[in-house]
Amino acid sequence: MRYEMIGMIGEANQEHLDWKLREKAIGLFRRLEEISELPRFQGATVDFHRKRPAMVFIAEKEMIAQVENEELLKFIVAQGVRRVLVDALWPTNAGVLKQIVESGVEVWVLTRPSALHGWRKNHEGKPRGLVDWLLKHHPQVLEGFKQGIKKDTFDAILLRYVKPKFMRPISKEHLTSWVRMILFRTARRNYQRLINQLEAFGELSEDERWRLKMAEDHLVAEALAFVDIVRTNYPGIDGLFTELNIADDVIAKAYCAEVFLELDERRSPHRARNLAGLRWNDDEDDEELLRDGEFSFALNQLTAKVFGVNPQLARKGFRKKEWKTLVKIHSFKRRLLMGSGPDASAGETRARVLGGY
Repeated sequence: MRYEMIGMIGEANQEHLDWKLREKAIGLFRRLEEISELPRFQGATVDFHRKRPAMVFIAEKEMIAQVENEELLKFIVAQGVRRVLVDALWPTNAGVLKQIVESGVEVWVLTRPSALHGWRKNHEGKPRGLVDWLLKHHPQVLEGFKQGIKKDTFDAILLRYVKPKFMRPISKEHLTSWVRMILFRTARRNYQRLINQLEAFGELSEDERWRLKMAEDHLVAEALAFVDIVRTNYPGIDGLFTELNIADDVIAKAYCAEVFLELDERRSPHRARNLAGLRWNDDEDDEELLRDGEFSFALNQLTAKVFGVNPQLARKGFRKKEWKTLVKIHSFKRRLLMGSGPDASAGETRARVLGGY
């Protein structure tokens, strides 16, 4: 009876969609299925939102439904879904994704948000996203959509055809660590923002120094909490801290944990170089550089601490130092998670085996 009720919830959510919109979405799906060169994600695709229900598309059933976050696990279990690709990882959906992973369903996340619609306006040359590629090579598929192609309903369908290199599997270890990482990043930004504001006053008053001390203490507390949860989820990471000679610096360890967590050990470190926005010279083609500001900042600050230099004063050769740091962390993570020793994370290794290619 319970699963029958869940099935009815799915049907009701489908009815809430405008029937014309639903028919148009299924029409888009059928057009895309005719393009043989497109990859296809085998499983459900989910377009998440912070304040609205998620949009779920199950290609095998030609089903598209709006599902509240708290009902998502029940819904996909009722539909027999074993793999899920989501468009974004947010603090608001991390909890439900962790439940889905723990239920035995594979969860993948889009690692390049621009993979659907691109990120530059009025660009020329190579298409920057799936929609750009379709407009260039199969414009008939998008006839009748105009700007409406960015609707949530259509995004859930388009996700099915994103290239595998723009997605990665995630585990419960990653999710629980990721939430603490967001809290550390928030504390770090708040601390830096306060410093920037107080610098405008020149000499600090006693009250201002107290405010700065409180912000610094909060930053250290969040760094400690983040490092502790990463250490719990990835036993053996202390070896990396020792290898980088940062075992006594909690902020450096937090930056290192950020880089460690964001790296996809299944891929070449050169893809991480792209995320860090590293170029060896100004003439290098940046076609594939997809700089992630948070990742780049963490690598930059960690490298400065590892080598004991000021990145603003040591521009010459600093990118090479960043690359050396990145490769060392990537190599360590591969050994830790893809090896057979007791330090390997079962969740991450399982995700690699099930989803590797």
